[in-house]
Amino acid sequence: MFEQTTRVAAQLIYCSPTQVLHRAVVELDKQKNIIRLFNLEDNQVESAHTLFFDGIITGEIRSIKQHKTPEEITGLASDYQYFDISDDTSGFGITVSNKPLILDFGTNFPEEINRRLSGLIPVLGEFSILEIIAACVYYPALVLGESAMLSPASPAQLLLWEGVDLVNKKVTEHTRIRSIHSSCLTLRKQ
Repeated sequence: MFEQTTRVAAQLIYCSPTQVLHRAVVELDKQKNIIRLFNLEDNQVESAHTLFFDGIITGEIRSIKQHKTPEEITGLASDYQYFDISDDTSGFGITVSNKPLILDFGTNFPEEINRRLSGLIPVLGEFSILEIIAACVYYPALVLGESAMLSPASPAQLLLWEGVDLVNKKVTEHTRIRSIHSSCLTLRKQ
């Protein structure tokens, strides 16, 4: 029988650029809304029925291209460094800037994103994994007027960024994303 709540944990939970939780848990209700976020260090006992993952848990990747016109996207240039990487990932000159970076994969399907992400690994070496996550998750949500922060009472399609160099906070050639919800369902049915 399925429980009413699901708990998932990882080394890092990316809530926003200013809130990254270490060794924390996201607790979800049966509708996959976040009930609470808590640090494992603060608990007196081990959190029961928690699925532990190796990597970083984030909200879903969002595509501005799917929701905005080309003119609206062009207007982002004053506030953001926007890159459409939905078709071709070669030849990009992504550099560190004082403007926040937005990487638009044109999709939110992990398989497609992983295919494109593998071609970007050499180009993204100057950025920390947290800056890359902000560029795919946080800033696109802000631009789209959606909830950008993982917080209680917000619905969440959680992703796991795995194969990350957590010590240096960098992507590697093994960095991939996957949906946590499908992982949870597979594990719980066994």
